[in-house]
Amino acid sequence: MYDYKLGIVGAGNMASAILNGILRTGVVSPEKIVVSDIDDKKLEIIKNQGVNTVKDNKVLFKNAEFIILAVKPQVAKVIFRDFEKIENLKIISIMAGITKDTLKSFFDGAKVARIMPNTPCLLEEGACAIDAGDFDDDGKTLVFDIFKSLGKVVELDEKHFDAVTAVSGSGPAYVYTFIKAMIDAGCDMGLSDKISEELTLQTFVGAVKMVENRTTDIETLIKNVCSPGGTTIEAVKSFKENNLEEIIKDGMRKCKKRSKELSENA
Repeated sequence: MYDYKLGIVGAGNMASAILNGILRTGVVSPEKIVVSDIDDKKLEIIKNQGVNTVKDNKVLFKNAEFIILAVKPQVAKVIFRDFEKIENLKIISIMAGITKDTLKSFFDGAKVARIMPNTPCLLEEGACAIDAGDFDDDGKTLVFDIFKSLGKVVELDEKHFDAVTAVSGSGPAYVYTFIKAMIDAGCDMGLSDKISEELTLQTFVGAVKMVENRTTDIETLIKNVCSPGGTTIEAVKSFKENNLEEIIKDGMRKCKKRSKELSENA
């Protein structure tokens, strides 16, 4: 019998987002959650939410039914060394680059769910890929309910996670890059920072909604904005001449390659 339904190792930004999502949606009641971290200030904030806190990871590992590992990969192996002899753990990992097999090599008999989230989870607008194939139906339901509180989720075999990293895991940085370029270009053409940013951000919001509600393919949406002899087509022609689409794809391929390298060397 476990003292806690859920333990969370770490109290950083993503761990806090996960905890807040759980508490907001009531997936697990606060008295059935325990969080471990070395930062007293972070633990005090969590304690004020009615959640149990500890500084000793051993207490968490031994007394929580499910354990979310929400620490940086380089920190994880230091933590693991203390718990190699604890068997049959149910681990939920959001750590990039550490596979289920790697985790199982540390913990004998462990069942592992792996999740690839992204930073918009901090605003409940995240995209999470989930491989919870080791868990029974109740365990899967818990995992999916936790991460649904942070945005959209998809179920996917871990073998695709390097591609997920390249699309949604790292994807926000690509979008920020394009947003920044548009804002800067607007300023170069005489708009104020405020106006250029406001117009750019709303353009992205509106374009996403257009894609989500489309009844045709995205190429047709592009063509619908590009009137022959008009203004938009000049910009799009320039993008094509400079091979923008291939530049984006090449960057994503390199991202996937690096993700695979990190997983293999973990």
